[in-house]
Amino acid sequence: MKKLIIQAFSFFGISGIGWIMDMVVYTILTSISINELISNIISSGIAVTFVYLISTKKLFKNGSEKIDLKKKYILYIIYQITMISFSSCIIFKLANALINTNISLLIKFNSISAKIIVTPFTMVINFIFMKFLIEKVGKNG
Repeated sequence: MKKLIIQAFSFFGISGIGWIMDMVVYTILTSISINELISNIISSGIAVTFVYLISTKKLFKNGSEKIDLKKKYILYIIYQITMISFSSCIIFKLANALINTNISLLIKFNSISAKIIVTPFTMVINFIFMKFLIEKVGKNG
């Protein structure tokens, strides 16, 4: 259990760096009037590739000789396309909903606020998926 907790916190640290990259690109794109959906797809794509590369080198051990990390990367990208599409839609809807609040800060920074609200949920789901994919998929027994 201790190993799992350490691994999770390490993943959240790596993901945190990826998230900063993601937020910088997302903020730049939305500030030049690219909508939230497109901005999130682009920024998230950059971040998830970074997280995968670092996590598979430093954190997770490939649990299968049958399925190499390149094939698992393809599965990871398919998962991330699905996850990014889903979370982008939520961010887009949430950003629009925040415009209707009476809180001026949320109205002014609705796009960034929406992404910040959604991020913790996606980080936890990503950890669970990545641990399963890298360490369990293709493993005998």
